[in-house]
Amino acid sequence: MNECPKCQMELEKGMKNCPECAEEDAEAALAAGPAAYLSLEDGSRLDLFGEETLFGRLDPSESIHPDVDLAVHGGHELGVSRRHLIIECLEDEFRLQDLGSTNGTIVNRERIQPGEKVTLAEGDTIYLGRLKAVFHRGQPEGGTV
Repeated sequence: MNECPKCQMELEKGMKNCPECAEEDAEAALAAGPAAYLSLEDGSRLDLFGEETLFGRLDPSESIHPDVDLAVHGGHELGVSRRHLIIECLEDEFRLQDLGSTNGTIVNRERIQPGEKVTLAEGDTIYLGRLKAVFHRGQPEGGTV
């Protein structure tokens, strides 16, 4: 078992930190507003908060709890893996990394190799399997929704 980096509580497999510390981090991130977001074709906006955001599909039986569950956006039908990709924020740079997804990740028509890190820019088109998203920096006009 691994430990929560903030309070050293033992964690279940697949967890990054304990629920209490995760809630504190989420509240602080929400107060600051999103650093970036992905827009989906259905009009949804997926905000990126904190240093790292895991995209995939929830699977409690395997203890997989992504930060963004794409099942609610048709992820299963569109080929999104349970642990598909991570977008990390490092100072003023956003990098995407495919986690060995079954159906792959494409950024601006180029397939990303598993483990490869790609720097994202405003307006980049990302396909998680067949789920299309567009990357945007900062908050959308009008602030958060």
